[in-house]
Amino acid sequence: MSIFARTIALAAAGLLMVTQTADAARPRTELLSGAGHGWLASPNGVNGWIPAYGPYPNPNTMPYPFLNEFGIHADLMWYWPGPGVPEAASPPSTAYFRHQFHLEPENGMKPQIVALMAADDEMTLTINGTPFASYRLADHKMPNGQPEAVAVDMTPALRLGDNQIDIRATDTGAGHWVFFDSYNIFHPTEVLVQRAPAQISLVGDKDDFHPDDQADMAPKSQHVLDMLGKLVAAPAIDLDQPAHNQSVGLTHDITVPEGAIITSATVKLHIRMTGAVVDNDIVLFNQSNVSDEGQATRVIALHDLLGFPPQVGGSYDMVWNLGKTPLRNVATSTVTGQPDQVLNLLPMLASEQRLDVLATDGTMVDYSELSVTYTGVSAAPGDLNNDGAVDRADVNILLLGLNSLASDANDPRDLDRDGRITALDVRKLVANCSRPLCN
Repeated sequence: MSIFARTIALAAAGLLMVTQTADAARPRTELLSGAGHGWLASPNGVNGWIPAYGPYPNPNTMPYPFLNEFGIHADLMWYWPGPGVPEAASPPSTAYFRHQFHLEPENGMKPQIVALMAADDEMTLTINGTPFASYRLADHKMPNGQPEAVAVDMTPALRLGDNQIDIRATDTGAGHWVFFDSYNIFHPTEVLVQRAPAQISLVGDKDDFHPDDQADMAPKSQHVLDMLGKLVAAPAIDLDQPAHNQSVGLTHDITVPEGAIITSATVKLHIRMTGAVVDNDIVLFNQSNVSDEGQATRVIALHDLLGFPPQVGGSYDMVWNLGKTPLRNVATSTVTGQPDQVLNLLPMLASEQRLDVLATDGTMVDYSELSVTYTGVSAAPGDLNNDGAVDRADVNILLLGLNSLASDANDPRDLDRDGRITALDVRKLVANCSRPLCN
């Protein structure tokens, strides 16, 4: 396996968070981009749509097509009206690509759809009319000079039913091409690695702090706007903007089916510390308040989520487990000692159907991704994600809430009904596993 292939395999596995055996997906070898596979190309994005040409020739840096041990295969594509075979530097220098498809539910829920993408030299990915991610070859080159594709979880922007993906690609030299491994699009019931069903809400785009994209203008509840207006820090900023005594706020809206019970929720924040003093930076949420004097109460210290004080200039993938949120009563100039309490915010999320996130005041935010799992009252005991099985995915959900208070008397995680999520609940769940060794 080439270095390129090995890098992509690791990227995809890391994104999907769960490791399984190679037979989790059936090996396939057909081309997944280009003519005959649903992709259309245009020179202007308005008209002149024809089947995309693939594979597009590039003698210098063409990625090795077999990406990983699953045998997934894709190739380069570009706009080419013919006749004949294009040269590596054939026009146009900007091209547009479009793919439309219908997405069916799995177990009554939206399936996870992941793609791997790269381009020479730049591309912007738009899903259902909203810019979602971007790619610049200059930012993704491996030491051997080959391009490195990035894994993109498109699930938050997709919907059940009809979807449309648009790509705008621009080349500044020779050998222009677009690489888009759309394995999951053409066979949405098959994924590289199965993951527990979840509802995912993404605010921002995963472009490693690339500014001034439409996705960087985050939605905000009135509560977020009110807090931003009272904070002592300078005026609010958008995502991907350096924060110097400034704050960025956003709101995740969720909708779970009627009668569903939320069993876990985590937020992943990709952040960079850009202020002069960052070891006392905090996150505010639905139950936080800011007084007219700018004093914040009921806050979450970055120190508590990271497990260590953030450092000036540091970049972090910070994970916030809403089932066990470390809470401090007031914001202080120095974060010391243990938090005042650890709170289960799942009932709040279920009740309000939204999550407010406000980072102050030296914290630059690339994106915020909220992942929510839930089950139904008719699910088997221990089936915490409503996928019809009691397995390791359910154990992992239970562990997220270990040693915390149950959400209420009907919390499906509280299998022994003692009001807490404990090791006894884990034992009961494992005893009910529907697969050997609870795999």
